[in-house]
This record gives sequence, structure tokens and C-alpha cells, in this order.
Amino acid sequence: MKVSVLFGTRPETIKMSPFIIEGTNRRHEVEVLFTGQHRQMARPILDFFNIRTSVNLDIMRPNQNLVSMTSNMLSELNARPELQETDALVVQGDTTSAYVGAYWAFLNRIPVIHLEAGLRTHNIHSPFPEEANRQLISKIASVHLAPTDKAMSELLREGTGPHNYMIGNTGLDALRLVSEKVGPEVLPQEVKSFIEGRPYILITSHRRENFGDGMRQIADALKVLACEMPEVRFVFPVHMNPNVREVMMKELSSLTNLLLTEPVDYLGFVALMKNAKVIVTDSGGIQEEAPSLKVPVVVMRESTERPEGVEKGFSVLVGTDPKKIFKAVTELYHTGLTGVGSNPYGDGFSSSRAWNILEKIGVSL
Repeated sequence: MKVSVLFGTRPETIKMSPFIIEGTNRRHEVEVLFTGQHRQMARPILDFFNIRTSVNLDIMRPNQNLVSMTSNMLSELNARPELQETDALVVQGDTTSAYVGAYWAFLNRIPVIHLEAGLRTHNIHSPFPEEANRQLISKIASVHLAPTDKAMSELLREGTGPHNYMIGNTGLDALRLVSEKVGPEVLPQEVKSFIEGRPYILITSHRRENFGDGMRQIADALKVLACEMPEVRFVFPVHMNPNVREVMMKELSSLTNLLLTEPVDYLGFVALMKNAKVIVTDSGGIQEEAPSLKVPVVVMRESTERPEGVEKGFSVLVGTDPKKIFKAVTELYHTGLTGVGSNPYGDGFSSSRAWNILEKIGVSL
């Protein structure tokens, strides 16, 4: 088969890489279409996995909004008719570029394979725009590869099909491939010196739905935590988006036990996750990865499309209320409680299952 994959954000790069490697190892032709959204953060991951991009769409423009990004990406894809010479297009997750890529493929009668299909909050405004993106992709896709039984049941309830399959999450494939190979030596010197063997809490935040008041509330919570827990180090790799950086740099830069650092590459971030006491985040991917590392997660979102982690006690959903964030973080830090049983999102061999399925059904979609 010739299969094209389209992605561009760091989380997509992590989750697509094992899928690309598996397909290439099976001697399929895998064409890598890179949108360039998180170029600086994605490149080290591609280099580590020795993945070469076939096409760089270079869709990013300064201060562009979702409308202009959508228009720009459709134009870039439309300008390359040779990209239509493929058996299928694979998109992952729920980014705007994943939806736009799927829509472009649909308009050109190219079958769409949706990796990480079936996640739902049933509120198209939370997370925004991701919930709408993934529901729209489900209307377009020919093959739906779900990460969990719950996601599979959502697809069946919506009447998608007939090609619905539960495979687990390919992000855990990537984690399996690198977690045993990385340690503190891969961390930037600034981070290593700051931690110096002390207990630390890892923080990330980047969700569009939290821009504005949400980011300010998160900053308020972190200020209180840092002041009330002076013996603890807080490590915050700050996302490049100015809606995040401007708030966090202004509000948190004076705290001596909280390090605002540049984004850490994937290997370094895995090393940070492995040894953190608690992870505080609005990320979806971290909710999936942390259970494999037995690190509890405080989720700073109003809703999550990954309820399995909450239900099994691996994560706590608190929104952006500073009091709720403070309570959850301090409780988990002192108790060390994490979920029971195995990771509900997969075992690290999802890419192999995905390709077994694609080889079985072929391209007659």
C-alpha cells in the first residue's frame, strides 16, 4: 500500500512516529506530510526516530487564527495535485490540521483513516475546537482506529462503520520505545541544576480553551502552590504560543522554586515525567502516558475526552479554579496515590495492530 500520513503538532508527531516506523518496516510506502505547526518541537522527535518528511506544507503564519490556518492549509494541499496519488490518508486525533487534511482527502475521494478515533466530551465547545474536529473527522473517515473500549462504544453508538477497531493508543508505543533509554542525562543543564535531586512537580499548559482568564487562574494557582510548598521544585516548560508565554512569564518569573524553561524535547520530557511527584497539565497526551509511569495527574480542564484515567484514579479533573488545583496537587503530592491496574489507554503495541488491520482490509474502503 501507499499510505500518506499528515501531522504537524508535537503530540501528533509522537503518536504518528511508531505508526510510520511499523508501516515502513513492513515495506509499505509511507508518505509523510508535515504541516510545520510545531516545527521546533517536532523535529527532534523525527530525528530520534529517523523519520524523513516527504512534504513540508509550511502552513504557519505569524498571529494567524484558525480560519486563516484552515484556508492556508487547504490552499497548500490543493496546490499539490500529486498528493492525491495515494491509497489512503491517515490523520491522528483532533487538531484543526487533522480535520482539514481529512476534509481535503474526502473532497478528493481519498479514504481517510482516523487514528485515535472516538474520543468524546459531547460538548463541541470543550475542548475547543478539538471536540468538533474529531466529530467531523468521524463523519468523513472510512476506518476508525479507537484507543479504548469506551471510544469504540462511542463510535458504535454514533453509527460509524463498518471499519471500527480498538487498537490502543500509539502514543504509548512511542513511550515504550524511549522510556527505558532515557534518564536525567538528556535534560537541559538548566533543568538538571534546578532539580538537583529534589522532589519536583511538572507543569504544562497550552489548551486554547484556557487562553485568557483560564491561563491567569492557572498562574494564580501555581503562585500559591510555589509559596506554600517551598521545599518542592516546580518545572514548567512553557509553550511557545504567546497566549501562554505572556501570562506565565509575567505572573511567575519571580518565583525562585518555579522554573519557567523553554519547551523540552520529547526525550527530556519523558525523563521529566518519569521522576515527577505529580504532573499538572491540560494536555491530553500526558493523561494517556502518565499511567504507564505511575505518576498522578491533575487535569486543568473542565471536561476530558479521556475519562478512563479519571475513573481508574490515575488523574483528577479540576478545571482552572485555583482552589481546586491547589487542593488536588497538595493531596496527590503528599499521598502519592495513583490509579489501580494497568494503563487503560494501551500496552505499547498499537501500531502493529493498526497495520494488521489495514493489511487485512486493504484499500477497498
